[in-house]
Amino acid sequence: MRREMELALGDRLKELIDAGPPPASGPFTPLDPSVYTDRDVHRAEVAAIASSPVAALASSELAAPGDFVAIELTGVPIIVSRDREGRAHAMRNVCAHRGATVETRESGSARIFSCGFHGWSYELDGTLRSVSNADLWSTEPCTRGLRRLACEERHGIIWVTADADAPTESVAEWLGEGVDGLLGELGVGEMVHHAATDYDLQCNWKLLTDGFLEIYHLKYLHRDSIAPYFPANTTTVGRSGNHFVNWLPKNRLVKNLTEQARDDWQVLAHLTGAVVLVPGTVVQWQAGHVELFSLRPHPTDPTRSIARLTMLVPADRADETDLWDRNWERVNVTIPDEDFAAAVDVQRNIAAGAVDEIRVGANEHMLVDHLDAVRTRCAALDEPAGVEVTVG
Repeated sequence: MRREMELALGDRLKELIDAGPPPASGPFTPLDPSVYTDRDVHRAEVAAIASSPVAALASSELAAPGDFVAIELTGVPIIVSRDREGRAHAMRNVCAHRGATVETRESGSARIFSCGFHGWSYELDGTLRSVSNADLWSTEPCTRGLRRLACEERHGIIWVTADADAPTESVAEWLGEGVDGLLGELGVGEMVHHAATDYDLQCNWKLLTDGFLEIYHLKYLHRDSIAPYFPANTTTVGRSGNHFVNWLPKNRLVKNLTEQARDDWQVLAHLTGAVVLVPGTVVQWQAGHVELFSLRPHPTDPTRSIARLTMLVPADRADETDLWDRNWERVNVTIPDEDFAAAVDVQRNIAAGAVDEIRVGANEHMLVDHLDAVRTRCAALDEPAGVEVTVG
């Protein structure tokens, strides 16, 4: 199945390479810049992200029973842990007694979780273990533990839904059959954590997503970094349900497709692909490894975001540390210094009142499609639809 998918993708890319980049199919789209600043829009989007599965961690970051990581998603403090039977759990990092933070460490290993305020303790799955001096506290027993959150491991990722009251939705349902199948064919679930880091950025989360949805910027923004390895303006664009898939061939793939017989094509080895999941996650295939971007908007400020970047590598090649360290160094130069910096620059100009209108070209239409998909997700959760986009 994977080989059939790879060759079918090669056919699409070869057709595009032979025909050349298509001309514009319509006019540009004028976009109100308030889509990146409006607080009502932001409130609806934060609610939509909180009600959706979010890529919290790589499964392998919790390698052993008792391992945990403390994170925030849409402002909600969360413990993600692995219990003694190997199951992953997510729960609010808030004591059931008087709301104090239970686990103050960022990560580590624990036998139990214990609140430092009054000593209440909890099992690794959040179940209440003990109330200190229970006979003094109440005549009635307390059984309420940490508030559990929907948590599921799929494709080597621990997905967490931050809103404890959100409708139940499996990760497979949220991804849809097409994307779920694609991540399976790519073997994402067979990859393991190599490194991760957080970027605290002064920009709206959608500006971070925009860079994965068009390559018009490639030969200009990345002229001195990755642009020499790719043909300009050559990409497939597609939609799978509410999500997006964008494939970008490298120069050596162009050579492979044009000079080799079809049976000898090595498509996935020379290809970048961005799977943009709505809302807030990007799974980027990079010729054999994965860069996972978890985009976490500030709970109230539309001009602030956390971008968590995680590199996942094939488990059977995880010991090739020199190779993966070089790739990790490269992505931590290219993405923050170029893509993220451009997003922050645009946000700063919008904040200064210097941007009256954003003009999205026909070759960048996936940006507008993404805004539509985000509004659709918000509407499905009975949130305000957001700023309208009108075609000029």
